[in-house]
Formats: sequence, structure tokens, C-alpha cells
Amino acid sequence: MKKLIALILITFLSLIVNAQEKKSKTYQQHRSAKTGRYVTKSETKKSPSTTYTTKRKKG
Repeated sequence: MKKLIALILITFLSLIVNAQEKKSKTYQQHRSAKTGRYVTKSETKKSPSTTYTTKRKKG
């Protein structure tokens, strides 16, 4: 009985860790529409109408 509970617990924890890893494999990249260069997040907040954000995979 203890082995069954331990097996279920380990399976559940591994699923949680796996799901968290999948979330962190992308990041956001911000680009200025006026100049075409990549900008920081703070610059994006200053002029949101002239920047766009894309999600990128970590490679």
C-alpha cells in the first residue's frame, strides 16, 4: 500500500515539474516598428503603439 501511494505521489510530482518546464521554454521579444531594432520592455511601455511583441522559443 505504501509503495502504491509513493508511486502515485512521484508520478504526480513529475507531471507538475514537466508542465512547469514547458511554460518556461518561450520568452517575449519586443521590436520597434519605426526603427526595426529590438527594444527593452521599458521602452515598449513608453510607446506601445509603435512596438510589437512576439513569443520566441528558447534555443
